[in-house]
Amino acid sequence: MPTEQASARTLMVIVCVIGFIFAIVMVILFFNAAPARSNIEEHRTSHEAAECLKCHLIGDKESPTMPHLNLGNCNLCHGLSKEPAER
Repeated sequence: MPTEQASARTLMVIVCVIGFIFAIVMVILFFNAAPARSNIEEHRTSHEAAECLKCHLIGDKESPTMPHLNLGNCNLCHGLSKEPAER
């Protein structure tokens, strides 16, 4: 028969494993939630955050305003769309 300490330790291990799996899934979902950049010439040629901020810091009718803080590397979350965009 298991002791009370062994039961608490087993429960803690199970909770930690479930928490670790949950954290990994949340990170994967976070990086897949960002919308893809439209496949236009400006997005294909620019890879720096400063280039993105020129259009998306304030926004206009063609480029939406960036709804989050500048994280320094836009391409990390926002991949380039595979289909060409219409302008």
